[in-house]
Amino acid sequence: MKHFFYRTAAGAELDLVLEHPDGKLWAIEIKSGTTAKVSRGFHQSIDDLKVDRALVVHAGKDSFPITETIEAMDLTVAMNALKSAL
Repeated sequence: MKHFFYRTAAGAELDLVLEHPDGKLWAIEIKSGTTAKVSRGFHQSIDDLKVDRALVVHAGKDSFPITETIEAMDLTVAMNALKSAL
């Protein structure tokens, strides 16, 4: 699995992009707090890359959809999602 940071000249960025062996892309935003709010740059980045899955990993205990295409989850749930995708 390949991994990289993504940033455009305009400042849109993703903390982590994972490219799975099958070519699927996951965008991951990492928040140290318990809220899972994402920036306009996050939305722009996932649109630019046409990711297959977008996650916001946060310090809270809940997992929930932020939009139809973005999921918020705690670290344990995110790690389990990653394990099941391998």
